Amino acid sequence: MLHTRTLIVALLSLLLTACVPFWQQRPDSSPESLWDARYTDLVQLDRWEIKGRTVITQGNEAWNAGLYWQEDRGSYQIKLLGPFAQGGVTLDGDEEQVTLTMADGTQSSSPSPEALIAETLGIHLPVSALRDWVRGIPYQSTNFKSIEYDTEGRITHLVQQGWDVKFLRYIPFENYSMPAKIFIKHDKFSLRLVISDWELIQ
Repeated sequence: MLHTRTLIVALLSLLLTACVPFWQQRPDSSPESLWDARYTDLVQLDRWEIKGRTVITQGNEAWNAGLYWQEDRGSYQIKLLGPFAQGGVTLDGDEEQVTLTMADGTQSSSPSPEALIAETLGIHLPVSALRDWVRGIPYQSTNFKSIEYDTEGRITHLVQQGWDVKFLRYIPFENYSMPAKIFIKHDKFSLRLVISDWELIQ
């Protein structure tokens, strides 16, 4: 009799669980599953602009600059404003070509933003990877060595292409949680980004 009663209780419990609406069932909330959902959303975020500041250090030299960055479906403009590089530089590019404009109007172009900046300013800045890192995702063109998440599925630490990338703070933006402070290091080069404002391009 006891065995029969136990079996009935178990069957009723299973039936009630099956009848719970899908939207009331607890989703998988592991950091990995949250990251998968977050990544799917962020790779589609391709029209935005940010404002903030950056500190670039290479060897014994350091530069502080205001930052304005706009991405519009593959085309981008990055402005470094202030004392850095003789008053500021502007980088306009897409997947094919990039042009660097100095404060005095002098322009240089190249298919590679990294090569252009290295040749013009003597700085090794990973622009192509930064276009993904600044959104809080790995650089999509290469594999990463290691990755760590917080409990909300946001990247906290990433090692990719020899670069050590730490995401130190996030801020809410629309329906997203976006990086607000990033520290990037490789050998004697380091880059600190502090983002004060995220906006969608309409």
